Amino acid sequence: MSKVSMMGTITCQDGKADEMAAVLASMVEAARDEPGVEIYSYHRGEGNAFSFFALMTDEESMQKHGQSEAMQAAMAEFGPLMAEPPQMSPATPIAAIGFDL
Repeated sequence: MSKVSMMGTITCQDGKADEMAAVLASMVEAARDEPGVEIYSYHRGEGNAFSFFALMTDEESMQKHGQSEAMQAAMAEFGPLMAEPPQMSPATPIAAIGFDL
């Protein structure tokens, strides 16, 4: 089985970047105990922009991601802060430094 990654961008509403950063941090904590999660990270860019990167052990782990109660609660807070739908792109990693493929 191949590992699966997800990369994306998120734009929050004006004046909500600090609140979004706190919600994204809670989403990372909620994902910590999900099976198959190897890397789950958010990154703050300029203005209202955030980037996302996740690495899962397989497609099944990616599909099951977000189903825990803790993740569902964090995601409920996430939606109202967005300025537009997140742009997410699944991929299969082919080369990396810092994690095993």
